[in-house]
Amino acid sequence: MMVRKFSILLFALGITSGVFAQFGKKPVDMQDYQYHHEASGGLRLQSNGVTLFGEYGWIKDLKTTRLLQVEYTYDIDYRMKKDKAQIQDGRDYFYGLQNHFHVIRVSYGIKRTIAEKADHNGVRLTFVGFGGIALGLLKPYYLNIQQSDSSLNAVPTRYTPATASQFLDQNHILEAAPIRYGLNQIQPVPGLTAKIALDFDWGIKDEFVKALEAGAVIDIYYKRLPIYANNYNRFYQFGVYLSFQFGKRW
Repeated sequence: MMVRKFSILLFALGITSGVFAQFGKKPVDMQDYQYHHEASGGLRLQSNGVTLFGEYGWIKDLKTTRLLQVEYTYDIDYRMKKDKAQIQDGRDYFYGLQNHFHVIRVSYGIKRTIAEKADHNGVRLTFVGFGGIALGLLKPYYLNIQQSDSSLNAVPTRYTPATASQFLDQNHILEAAPIRYGLNQIQPVPGLTAKIALDFDWGIKDEFVKALEAGAVIDIYYKRLPIYANNYNRFYQFGVYLSFQFGKRW
């Protein structure tokens, strides 16, 4: 349902921007266009996390730009809620979380203008498509587990088949362990990524990139990602997003 609503939104925004972009004079020829490169970066709010990204573009003509993009995503399941620690001033914890998941993407893509902006204002509407590699990073999640009913002594514990009964027993979970635990046990998971979007550039001057982008991204890995200590893990990650992007052309 969410994907359907998002598709309708993209379609409506595309039509609206296309109508407004038709007003004003025709764009100049490429031989008179002074910009051939662009660099930008921004923040992306996804349905499954938060992303920071940067990209470099080669402007081929008035309608086409080739792009190289690097991204970092911190995966967030917004449905998960923290449980209260059992000790005073303790760190609240995510019950059933096995690994924190991070993604680094490097992808190559194209930006193709659908409708130009007006002479002095308006919005340039472009289609954006990317494909590339995704490197997933699994960082083990540790909990401080009470070792006996008569003692509050805790041992930082990660989820394994051997520790499953302790890790999932909320009666013995005292709090989340400090974030430093698991840093030396990060596991890489390679995969592929693809992204499509509509880009709305409202910058008054072509020298500056000021854009809002709405789209969808999917990462596919060679195995199921052990993020949760249950059977809900998948071999792919899909999300819709809205990004804010700023940069410069020269």
